[in-house]
Amino acid sequence: MLPPSICRIVLVLTLAGAVLASAGEKTNAGEKADARADSATQAIADTTEISQEHIFNVIGLVLPHNSLRNSKTLHNWPFFAVAAPAWVSTIRLKRDINRAFTLKGFATYDLGFNGIGLRIGTSLELIHLLELGVQVNTGTALNYGETATFMGVYDPEKRDYRQDIIFTQYAYGFKYNATLTIPLLAFLPKSKWTKIILKGTAEYAYSGYTGADDGEVWKAGSENLVNGFKYKCGGTLIYMLPFKRVNMAMVSANVSGFKHAYDFDSVYKDYNPGFKTVSITPMASVKISENWNGMLMAVVSRDRVFENRRYPTTEEPLQKQVGSEWDLRTVMFIASRKF
Repeated sequence: MLPPSICRIVLVLTLAGAVLASAGEKTNAGEKADARADSATQAIADTTEISQEHIFNVIGLVLPHNSLRNSKTLHNWPFFAVAAPAWVSTIRLKRDINRAFTLKGFATYDLGFNGIGLRIGTSLELIHLLELGVQVNTGTALNYGETATFMGVYDPEKRDYRQDIIFTQYAYGFKYNATLTIPLLAFLPKSKWTKIILKGTAEYAYSGYTGADDGEVWKAGSENLVNGFKYKCGGTLIYMLPFKRVNMAMVSANVSGFKHAYDFDSVYKDYNPGFKTVSITPMASVKISENWNGMLMAVVSRDRVFENRRYPTTEEPLQKQVGSEWDLRTVMFIASRKF
């Protein structure tokens, strides 16, 4: 079975690929006309518009040896590579209330090899600098037997996940989020080399699972979770480059964790549920062709170190944490085609 951290990386970056690929196109001023032509935009009024976009992603993932050491079947491999397709469709609404405030809304449907998800959200933007929003989400996932478990409740006695069937159980939740955009380019000398933007983000989210009681560990397409709240905060530095093929470079840093360690049953105490995960992700946007864009990224993070350095993947929630370490977790390339 693939380690839970790998499943988490795949799901998160599947969704991130759609967002980053779209953002990569918009940073090139010479392509704005094409971007508008690609999106089916219908004007309802002078200050309101609806747009939709469909993005097909192919994710190429390379995992270093350290990310595989706890896998029963893969720990002796120096690396593991996999390519996975995903489809993301989004409808957006934007309305300028006045010169200062803009109301936004979206609905996103995603389909990947690990399941199906739906997100609906709305936000209020102040002078294009501060954005406050809320969204709800639900989804269900597909299991591949013992090879990869993406949905089920963990049974500490059996030391394995219950194999829930897709569409029989669902994950659900809601999230509050805030984004502050600082256009550093406004304070720097005007040049094609000084187009720099800094974004700060904060999220507070609740997650639940229809098949789990409070305190039980579960997963539904991503990481190990419990019914409860999580937080995430950090920032992204965006550097728009004057190159045709590599038009943007970014680096993001985030810290995340569970709000309450007591949301976990006492059997998981040694796992240290209150652990804070810190990650740093450098990225580069690449224009592959007229229709295809790409995003190259590497994930470096501080994660738990357990007393047992080797253990079956399914037994991770029962391990005893004795420290933490920084390491390269994955290198990924996402190729995206926007329709």
